[in-house]
Amino acid sequence: MSAFALAFSKIISVIFAVIFIPFSALTHGIDLLSAGERTDIAKTNVVGIGAYFRSQGITTDGETFYFSSKTTLIRTESDAKTLVNANYFAIPDELKELGIKHIGGLSYYDGFIYAGLEDSKVWDYPIVGVFDADTLELVEYYIMDAEKITRGLPWVCVDGETGLLYCTDHSKNPTKLLVYDTANEMSFVKEVALSESPYAIQGAEFYNGEIYAATNDDTQSVYKINPENGKAEKLFDRNLTSGSEGEGMTFLIKDGAPVIVAMDMGPLFINAFVREYTLEEIK
Repeated sequence: MSAFALAFSKIISVIFAVIFIPFSALTHGIDLLSAGERTDIAKTNVVGIGAYFRSQGITTDGETFYFSSKTTLIRTESDAKTLVNANYFAIPDELKELGIKHIGGLSYYDGFIYAGLEDSKVWDYPIVGVFDADTLELVEYYIMDAEKITRGLPWVCVDGETGLLYCTDHSKNPTKLLVYDTANEMSFVKEVALSESPYAIQGAEFYNGEIYAATNDDTQSVYKINPENGKAEKLFDRNLTSGSEGEGMTFLIKDGAPVIVAMDMGPLFINAFVREYTLEEIK
């Protein structure tokens, strides 16, 4: 992205932010109408076109955030607002020809962004896309086995210690983790049966050898999953306002402690919240 294009994008973002100031107050007010007890410790509200660009996945390199929408990738500073780079046409024509029209959950690993790509509602081509973390351009993609991945690929996460990529066999009611080797052309490694099925996982990330997954179930739960034995346990409910949609999540270390950073779209779908959660048991 050129310096001019980046500057222009920032100007447009500021203009939209000013235009949507009344909507910011409105969406904050709606968010106070919680469906239940809230556990978030901080939240950033992005309104207008910026919400669209933060409507699917999130990951981090430890200093900046990466967000996806259905067709775009952006990178921001750690405030989740200040734009660093953007690729507004992140799905190339050769993938569009396969029907790919959805970028889902993201995971940063070794200078690259790994993303689940889908031909939504068709499910013939579950694809792992690999994007350069600096340019946000697609550098490689892998067409996965649709007989193993039976209903699209809404999320992936990569273990930073092993380089193994994890996803599930089904986007809504998964029964197993599927494991692939990023260092060996995404070759299949193994499957791990899940002890229970976290409904509608939207995004996941590794921390301290465990997978943490954000869902869009009735209470937008966050689960912890053991990647070796498949034990899945609910950690907490996000309890978003009725009509909201839970999206992806990642981890950020703040003041030496891990913080879960999870996204959601507000019930009017004109804003996105980037929320922070802490848990004693993951410190």
